Amino acid sequence: MTSIFDTPLYAYARHADQETKTPRRHPVVIIGAGPVGLALAVDLAQKGVETLVLDDNDKVSLGSRAICFSKRTLEIADRLSFGQTLVDKGVQWNLGKVFFNDRKVYEFDLQAEDGHRRPAFINLQQYYFEIALVDRIR
Repeated sequence: MTSIFDTPLYAYARHADQETKTPRRHPVVIIGAGPVGLALAVDLAQKGVETLVLDDNDKVSLGSRAICFSKRTLEIADRLSFGQTLVDKGVQWNLGKVFFNDRKVYEFDLQAEDGHRRPAFINLQQYYFEIALVDRIR
């Protein structure tokens, strides 16, 4: 079988806090290293807030969870300093078309005016989105 994606593994790493006898409190503990948890960790780190991210998995999500990201999502990714990575990897589009059988029944332009920094949408598998976030955190 041909593979189009090699799933990176993120090996478990013991945190130094696990070696101490005195429990340490963290300002923020994020449970779940999906897109929301990872984005929150990046956002808080940019604001100087220390976080600890916990997840029970050693890899990014597999399969189709999200595949289309809007301009607003890309603008947030820009603020978190990984938007260009997504745009470079994804398929950009502004024009939508609806077909019935072989006949086009509707067409719409989501960015009819010029001057937008980002496309209306990109198609990109969620695992690439998560990898970009993990790379940003590291």
